[in-house]
Amino acid sequence: MGLNKLIASAATLAILAASTGQLPRIIRAVHIAQLHLLKESQASKWPRAALLPPSK
Repeated sequence: MGLNKLIASAATLAILAASTGQLPRIIRAVHIAQLHLLKESQASKWPRAALLPPSK
């Protein structure tokens, strides 16, 4: 049920932003946030994997 409220709130905010002319600005902010999330989740930020010693 919480997801339905979230979707309704997002739709309301999108309509409000479009009616005030701020939708392109909000879309750009969301795209920037997505890029930051991708940058933070890169494998270079992960710790090194523990490797097993070579077998003989």
